[in-house]
Amino acid sequence: MNMREINIYELQLMDIELFLRIAEYGSFTKAGQCLFMTQSLVSKRISMLELKLGLQLFVRNKRNVVLTPAGRLLQKKLQSVNEEIFLAINEAHNIQAGITGIIRLGFIEWGNLFFMPLLEEFMRENPQIHVEINRYPFFELRKNLMSLDIDMAFSISYDMDSLYKDEYEYIDLVSIPLVAIMNRKNSLADHKKVTVRDLQAQDLLMVSPKYSIGYSECISKLFAAEGISPIISHYAQSGGDHIGNLLLNEGVLIASEYFMENSWKEQLVQVPIEGTCVSVVALWKKSKVNAAMDILIDKMKVYFHAESHQCS
Repeated sequence: MNMREINIYELQLMDIELFLRIAEYGSFTKAGQCLFMTQSLVSKRISMLELKLGLQLFVRNKRNVVLTPAGRLLQKKLQSVNEEIFLAINEAHNIQAGITGIIRLGFIEWGNLFFMPLLEEFMRENPQIHVEINRYPFFELRKNLMSLDIDMAFSISYDMDSLYKDEYEYIDLVSIPLVAIMNRKNSLADHKKVTVRDLQAQDLLMVSPKYSIGYSECISKLFAAEGISPIISHYAQSGGDHIGNLLLNEGVLIASEYFMENSWKEQLVQVPIEGTCVSVVALWKKSKVNAAMDILIDKMKVYFHAESHQCS
């Protein structure tokens, strides 16, 4: 069977968007409301699209609209194309805006905001650049960086190890030790330092590998280097979710020195773990097209006396 000859120049981006909205909502009415079209106009445009393509995209009935097999295939293929088109247009706007653009930053929840003086200085020097900054748990921070919902992430080095290395660049901002966070009632709370072996008999509060494989691998390597195994008490989505367990003296949480700062200082203590060190990093996609980002990265290199690196 010969494929029908189609003049692609007759297709309109609005009709593709309309088709995808109907496929998503299963309703001509809801799709029309979203795109400010009457139901009759929606029906007319979809009929014309089907005629141009030589395809029946939907089966209509009184209750809803259902994709045909051909429609399901087209939805799957066109969804990514449509997203790429809008992303390309958005990136083109960023390039055109140049240094008057927006920089969206994300940082790890409960993290120390040591980089705020840098951002304040950067914004004073570049008042035409708007900076947005939000706090996320590990898994959301990675997801938003990968999807370009944020331009740069501030996080701990071990959590970024699971990203696709050849897609990112980073700057090591500062090196910090790992600490054992515990209730003041814990037997190790009055120690100035502890070793990994000191923690062997402690119940550990862990971030689940599902939400940070890098964190789990980091802790495993610490204990494996000593030829011992940790005792895992509880798993959670993030370190912040363990605050209640810490306050109840239900275990010890290993985290970076910047994790909690002075929070809960009356009930909890942070004891440095001897011989440990991680980095706080700023990470971004190599494929960035936001011109304002280059100015911020150059500023960070000078401020932290650092250089950017490719992940390897």
